[in-house]
Amino acid sequence: MIGEEERDTVLRAMSGLTGGCYRGDFCGAIAGAVQVVGALFGKAGPQDMEDSRLTATIKTVYDRLKDLAVSRYGDTSCQTISRCNWYDPEDVKARRIDGRRDECTRFVGECARVVGEVLLEVVGEEELRLLQGEA
Repeated sequence: MIGEEERDTVLRAMSGLTGGCYRGDFCGAIAGAVQVVGALFGKAGPQDMEDSRLTATIKTVYDRLKDLAVSRYGDTSCQTISRCNWYDPEDVKARRIDGRRDECTRFVGECARVVGEVLLEVVGEEELRLLQGEA
């Protein structure tokens, strides 16, 4: 969804969402999905106008991901999805070894899939390429 020239900056910026900001309060994958939509449709400065599709697309992405998380895990918090107490350094270390991290990886993939599906519904393949800066 992002151009190669911005890739490293975007990935670094989004890395802070890991573990719900390392506190487990919210799911960083859901927050990241919304950021992708904002990157495509949001305004970059006060002189810009945001795309009229921003609000509806964010609501659609969030609603689908919330439904998915609630049906699969019970709610949208990172602590519930990851089954990790982010305030306990030993539990954070343990999740890297005992397989709990894998579930987060799967959910991040699901979030990416949902964002892609919604964006294709909203703009179609050709315009998505244009938004991504491809000719």
